[in-house]
Amino acid sequence: MLTPEIRAARDMVEERMRQVEEAMAKAERLSAALPEVRLTEDKISEIERLIREGRAPAELAALQERIDAGELTWNDVADGTALHDESVQAAFAAGIANMRKAKELLDEGHDVATVINSDPHAATDDGYDDEPPDSFLR
Repeated sequence: MLTPEIRAARDMVEERMRQVEEAMAKAERLSAALPEVRLTEDKISEIERLIREGRAPAELAALQERIDAGELTWNDVADGTALHDESVQAAFAAGIANMRKAKELLDEGHDVATVINSDPHAATDDGYDDEPPDSFLR
């Protein structure tokens, strides 16, 4: 015979399980909607070159050392496989503040050129470059 307390506990567990299943289904739908992110060998080479030239924060240089050691790959970083790793999170944490500032400027109505020019890490080369500044590496 089930007591009222046991029935209540069972009902609570069943409700929590339903919520977990619902959350899992939502996560799967969101994941399926994301485009696959793959870095080309050219992009990987460019990222590595910039890091090795000292144009990246120490956290990214440390991440590159782990990649060189074979612990993970840039594609692991790009596709989210390595996002649980604390060193990956640390490597990109500094860029979050820059992204927030850029979003604030855009929200305030500034144009994209103004946002790019306000980035203290933007490339200072006056020559034409069809690629955006690699300030995310700093």
